[in-house]
Amino acid sequence: MGDDDRSPHTPRNDAAGDRKRLDDLDARLRAARTGPEPKRQTSTRREMSFAYRVMVEMIAGLGFGAFVGWWLDRWLGTTPILLVVMVLLGFAAGTLNAYRASQAYNRRDDLEGR
Repeated sequence: MGDDDRSPHTPRNDAAGDRKRLDDLDARLRAARTGPEPKRQTSTRREMSFAYRVMVEMIAGLGFGAFVGWWLDRWLGTTPILLVVMVLLGFAAGTLNAYRASQAYNRRDDLEGR
């Protein structure tokens, strides 16, 4: 057929048919443009920010627990009992904070309709 994708039975000088096809194409383009807006893509920057926040929550909990446990062990002379207990409590606190952050992140996504 070559460059022309009309059927072999369509005359080459069919201005009315060409106009009809162009009007049909224009109507379909308008309908596509006014259709529902596609969902926004989640931002990679936002996701990375959330991942760093969770990481900091976990490290801060562990670090604070380890420091307080080490300090209490030195002060009370109970080496390494309080260090272990406080590291476990710090881990639990970091995990709880990370869980709360993830719940807030999910609620915000639900409100934004993502």
